[in-house]
Amino acid sequence: MNTFKKVLLGCAIAAPAAFIAAQANAQVSGIGFADPESVILGAKALDAANQTIATTYKAQLDQARTRQQALDTELATIWAPLDTNKDKQLSDAEVQAAQAAKSPVLARLEAAQKAGQQEVSRLRAPATLAQAYAIEQISMKYETAMKSVVASQKVSLLLSAGAVQYNTPAADLTDEIKAELDRQTPTVSVTPPANWQPSQQTGQLFQRYQQLVYYSAMQRQQGGAAAPAGAAPKNAPQGR
Repeated sequence: MNTFKKVLLGCAIAAPAAFIAAQANAQVSGIGFADPESVILGAKALDAANQTIATTYKAQLDQARTRQQALDTELATIWAPLDTNKDKQLSDAEVQAAQAAKSPVLARLEAAQKAGQQEVSRLRAPATLAQAYAIEQISMKYETAMKSVVASQKVSLLLSAGAVQYNTPAADLTDEIKAELDRQTPTVSVTPPANWQPSQQTGQLFQRYQQLVYYSAMQRQQGGAAAPAGAAPKNAPQGR
């Protein structure tokens, strides 16, 4: 298992507390930490890949967006009878009331949503696979960039950001590793080989990336509400 996978899966190197306490300035004394997720999902190569994907698969993404809009309208029409207070929203209380009454509307709603989402996913599949392929290629370059920064900074112990309880700014090497990754890997391919499927680690990263895209969209809709920490996706192809 390579270093990236160890860090991604949370297998951070553990150091005795007494040893860490003896190091006044973490990074300059040979200890640092980094956030691999932020490095990979914030890489310029992924930004460039997203732009290419948005252009290459524009027709499919436009179709997916149109289908999603139609689905949203269809679902709103189906659940309208359950909207007892007529606020054009379906609250948890209204859903619970419908469940208690064994309303047949719920089954129709579930079936329509499942069928619609399957269609949207099918239309988005080529772009989704290309995006996952780009992420996997970038993740494979993380270790090389990390080792380059570790060597240049004379770091002998690198921790995962999730394992750090306290740090000085100098200890955070995330930006340095990202800059090195961007320098070494400015672009990646968005054309997966035939029958290519993402690895488990890529699947986890891609799922996190999709969450960040969703939170970013919600942040814009809510006028700048705080989003979860992590990379801020740029130019991510949208199907809805």
